[in-house]
Amino acid sequence: MFIPSDKTKAKTIDHLETLRLKKPLVHCITNRVTITECANGLLASGAAPIMAEDLREVEDIVSISQALVINIGTLMPLQIEAMLKAGQKAKSLKIPVIFDPVGAGATPLRDAVSKQILDDVKPDIIRGNMSEIRALYGLEGKTKGVEADASDFVTFDNAESAAKIVAGLAERYNCVVGATGKIDIVSDGKNTYFIENGHEMLCKITGSGCVLSSLVGGFAGAADRTDYLTAVAAAFVLNGMAGEAAYAYVEKTNQGLGTFREKVMDYLYLTGRQEMEAGAKIYVLEK
Repeated sequence: MFIPSDKTKAKTIDHLETLRLKKPLVHCITNRVTITECANGLLASGAAPIMAEDLREVEDIVSISQALVINIGTLMPLQIEAMLKAGQKAKSLKIPVIFDPVGAGATPLRDAVSKQILDDVKPDIIRGNMSEIRALYGLEGKTKGVEADASDFVTFDNAESAAKIVAGLAERYNCVVGATGKIDIVSDGKNTYFIENGHEMLCKITGSGCVLSSLVGGFAGAADRTDYLTAVAAAFVLNGMAGEAAYAYVEKTNQGLGTFREKVMDYLYLTGRQEMEAGAKIYVLEK
């Protein structure tokens, strides 16, 4: 049985306020299709973005940042080298590394690069859709290009079984794993949260997952290393609530996807303590 977790909800609100107070700098080596969306999402949430992947400066950029986001959406040889170099530098400085395994399970290249990042960098946080998480775990996922297949969507009906995969991956790599779906799952292998915020219209705009991974970088960059779990949950809640509010606006005003995209950014900026207290939906399994 899923029960609300008021304690976790309160922590996510604290994380949002800490993010906006600290304004962490987040270094993103990310999907070239979505760089602008990621940068704007970070700015709207209260963090600061920097996008750099030249091998001659990635270590210097990491050194002045509070988090590193690695996203394999548009792989190229030099970019892969930059990801590994930046990731290893971040780990040496104890700066959180967030890994978005875009399209894992879709091609041998993506699987090989994902394994190399997991083994050589050892990310602190993995953020992907359920098809990608299944692929990293070693199960067959039904990735459709870079999107999760409908058969891998997580709902309350299958969330408990899906959580075992998420928690298992977190335990295997000693990190926090966040999987998106109709129900989001966030786990460190010991504690697992289920988040119901969001709207399916987010799946219809380019880069919604990439933006979320960048937001995770912002929240982790502002958080204590011992509390990445609720920092990730906070990013999921903020992103989901922005999607809900944007959908409510376009439905009321009879607008479309273009307006929805803009309103998501608006509500990443506008959502605060009051809105999260009223709208955050975080659950745990009753023991």
